[in-house]
Amino acid sequence: MQFQKWLQKSWFYPLAVLAVMLIAYGLQLFRLGFYWDDWQALYLSRFGNARVYWDFFLADRPLSAWTYILTMPVLGLHPWAWQVFTLIMRWLSVMGVVWAFSLAWPQQRWQVRWMGLLLAVYPGFTQQAISVAYSQHFITYALFTLSLAGMLAAALNPKRYWLFTGLAWFASLLHMLTMEYFVGLELLRPLLLGFIFFGREADRRTALKKTVLHWLPYLLSLLVFGVYRFVWLPGMLTAVDENALVLLQQLKDQPGAALLQLIQLALRDSLHTSLFAWLNTIAPATITLKAKFTIFSWAVGAATAVLAAWLSIRSTKNENELARKAAGSFHLQAVMLGIAALLLGGLPVWLTNRQILEGAWSDRFTLAPMLGAAVLLVAVVDWLARSNARKAVVLAAFLGMAVAAHVRNSDAYADAWQIQRQYYWQVSWRVPSLQEGTAILGPEIPFSYVSGISLGFAYNILYDLQPDSMQVPTWFIEALRYRNSNVLLDFKPDTAIRYKELRNLTFEGNTDQALAVNYNAARGCVRVMDPIYQSAPYLSSYPINEGELELYAISHPEQILAQPVENGKLMHSIFGASPTDDWCYYYQKADLARQLKDWESIPGLYWQSQEGGYLPYNGTELVPFIEGFAMSADWQQAVRLSGEAASMSEGVDKVLCQTWSRIIEQTGASAEAGKAAAEATFALECKP
Repeated sequence: MQFQKWLQKSWFYPLAVLAVMLIAYGLQLFRLGFYWDDWQALYLSRFGNARVYWDFFLADRPLSAWTYILTMPVLGLHPWAWQVFTLIMRWLSVMGVVWAFSLAWPQQRWQVRWMGLLLAVYPGFTQQAISVAYSQHFITYALFTLSLAGMLAAALNPKRYWLFTGLAWFASLLHMLTMEYFVGLELLRPLLLGFIFFGREADRRTALKKTVLHWLPYLLSLLVFGVYRFVWLPGMLTAVDENALVLLQQLKDQPGAALLQLIQLALRDSLHTSLFAWLNTIAPATITLKAKFTIFSWAVGAATAVLAAWLSIRSTKNENELARKAAGSFHLQAVMLGIAALLLGGLPVWLTNRQILEGAWSDRFTLAPMLGAAVLLVAVVDWLARSNARKAVVLAAFLGMAVAAHVRNSDAYADAWQIQRQYYWQVSWRVPSLQEGTAILGPEIPFSYVSGISLGFAYNILYDLQPDSMQVPTWFIEALRYRNSNVLLDFKPDTAIRYKELRNLTFEGNTDQALAVNYNAARGCVRVMDPIYQSAPYLSSYPINEGELELYAISHPEQILAQPVENGKLMHSIFGASPTDDWCYYYQKADLARQLKDWESIPGLYWQSQEGGYLPYNGTELVPFIEGFAMSADWQQAVRLSGEAASMSEGVDKVLCQTWSRIIEQTGASAEAGKAAAEATFALECKP
């Protein structure tokens, strides 16, 4: 009986939604990090100047700067803090929806709560882990949904009309001026007001009049946004408007073709958002019985579904007759609202001639229409199923599938972050500091859930500790992608490298000041592409091409400075504790020592690695140790490691032979050196 009372408490449902969200998104919370556009905001925070945000976002959304101006000083560079904050913002947006719908459909408490639960774990949006970038989206989503609820509260509470309306109006205008993602959903307001007034007023004219009057303040905020977006903002922008309504212009110029394109985009995205986003959670390819974590995710999803169904059934045992009678009009209204939210939520995206189904990060475009998807699903299930128990079981099944999908997705993001952590720590060991103007060239992006821009900002966070200009001192270039472009014309000496493709950021460099870096977590440690490694087995995950080999010719390790930047505290804040309990730590330190000809330190690094039980990932990683032992006159160890390297990796013989040629060249033809070299080169079958 006590538990039954808890179910009726006002605090129980919000906590239940938060618990479900923590299960879906938070099981890996402390293993998640920063991804994609997170890095640009993190770099801007290093300036310690609010004006920098405004200038940077002046290319598209200058007023969105306020979100980072307020949050960055509080949350800092701690990944877990951003994950928690963005999750709370998403939870608030769900609570706003539940509050609003509870006012519009007071008799359908059970259905409204299911809408909130399903919206909280909607599976079509998979980028929750990108917490810094999407903090802006969920701040604006919360502003919109709470504004929606405030509007309806004002309509139902005349005594507090001006208080609720003032707050709701301000939130409405603020979310639109910040980001345009939820502008289309503003047109849901008269529909929800109509549900209230047409249900309460016997006279339709009176109901219509009240609907219009209560909507007028928000129509005004919509008009203010229109003036800002289409009159004031275009004159302020410092770059071509990437969010221009190109399809709207085409509707003027070629109405037939543009209208057909708009209808096609709407049909494709709406079908995906409302149906296939749910069904894709049980795509056959995701069923891998040999993967323990996959089984775990389904177990978590099933447990969540069973608990949700049980609680739902318990909470509706005493459903009153009035709720049953109101169900008929509710189904019609919910379907109307769901379809409207799908179409209006997608409209700002389609008018820019974009869609959910195309692009690496395009499922962000489900953020607005996913409200309609949740409403439609509940309405259809509530209409088709007869008993509340069956409804609860069906909806719980969708909930469980979504939770399982998010658990797997969060794990993938967490694994990618661990790879990022390894990469940046290894880079910090191998590259203590960089000369200004160094372009970091990578043949490919070395890990998932980032872009080349992400790496560019991350490198500047690591090496530009006190930035004072958006003309950055270093930048990451996807070399094979940008070759033969205005960024990097060719892989030849003395060729300009200019990056001016991102808002107000610029980088000026030259191939004579470039440093190539490669990484494939499955094949070994980060490798600075020193020309001595040109004949080593490849790290790339795709078939090698001449372009990657040519990178060695324009890679200049002398751009690396031995004196480290004082970024230890920063590194720990972002990436956690230094993972020195790994072979790559010793390899990177040894490779730097080899470059600096600090031969005395290399044998000690090797023996420390052996004491820890760490082994190389491939034979190439023994090259600095072979050279270090040889230059320290420990010929026996140098020869032994050569044999070990050759037996470890296929195709490493050539780089080992070149290493011994370099050793002889540096040590001279002493008797010991000659004997060791002869033994090693004979075993390696080196050609003279």
